[in-house]
Amino acid sequence: MKAKKIALAGAVVLAGAVLPDGAAGQRNGAQFAAGPEPVRGEFHFHAALAVPVGEFGNHVNLGVGTGLGGLVFLDERGFAAIRVEGSFVVYGHESHRTSLSPTVPFVDVDVSTTNSILAMGVGPQVYLGSGPLRPYFFGTAGFSYFITETSVSGDRYDEPFASTTNFDDFSLALAAGGGLSVSLREGDNPISLDLAALYQHNGLTEYLTDGAENLHALPRGGWRASPVVSDANLVTYRVGVSLGTR
Repeated sequence: MKAKKIALAGAVVLAGAVLPDGAAGQRNGAQFAAGPEPVRGEFHFHAALAVPVGEFGNHVNLGVGTGLGGLVFLDERGFAAIRVEGSFVVYGHESHRTSLSPTVPFVDVDVSTTNSILAMGVGPQVYLGSGPLRPYFFGTAGFSYFITETSVSGDRYDEPFASTTNFDDFSLALAAGGGLSVSLREGDNPISLDLAALYQHNGLTEYLTDGAENLHALPRGGWRASPVVSDANLVTYRVGVSLGTR
């Protein structure tokens, strides 16, 4: 299967300041320790439960997934930020065991078909207040990539030795949501628990679902895809962890 990975890294910078005291009769060059620099950004990753809504819910069941991304703060107090993120959701999976081919009937393999969505977006995020509990709202614009792949694997190796993209489609993705950041650790590398929910509008999309009615073998060999055409919108619930950087 196609690998979809994003690599992120962070650095911590500590600073002090030297403040001279110029008043008459007082010592010159007195030094005062400055506090740590404000958090400049955050890296986050999450696990997700995706609930199809509207027409999409008539064709598919719940999905599960994961994702990661980051924030770049626009002010020193950390109230406004630019959010960039990517997510991966599996909304359907089927697997069966069969012989490798009619000419090799004594070798069994696992044939798996997976329906998934890769999404990426960028947009603003605003925190409401400060402290250990920080509610926030955000919105993103980007794309969703719907893809169905079938792969073949044997008994000795986890990775498939052959795979095919059965169907795929791109759509514009607009998302809006909110969440709550719960501080777990302060200091140079603050860590927070992140709870969020969002609505993702993918609009009219072509996609495959589980079942022989969408992807089926032809009598004389080969296969044919018969995609569903409908709105493919989601409500996603996330639990994750964020790491602040200075």
